[in-house]
Amino acid sequence: MKEKRPTSWQTKAGAYMGLVWVLPASMAALWWIGDYCDGRFGTGYLGFAGLAAGFAVGLYETIRQADRIENGSR
Repeated sequence: MKEKRPTSWQTKAGAYMGLVWVLPASMAALWWIGDYCDGRFGTGYLGFAGLAAGFAVGLYETIRQADRIENGSR
């Protein structure tokens, strides 16, 4: 088990600033995939399903990364 290193507030601030983009990026990527599938298969709901899945995945990843930043583990 790795020992916990002290982390400065500047390091944490930088990590949180990068974390801001995780949720919108995951939502945009999965919406784009769902929209592509809508056009390919002739459906009308996969874009919304991709957007919802992107929100869930992005929120999970945001919480997971924030916990990692606060606890200092990798």
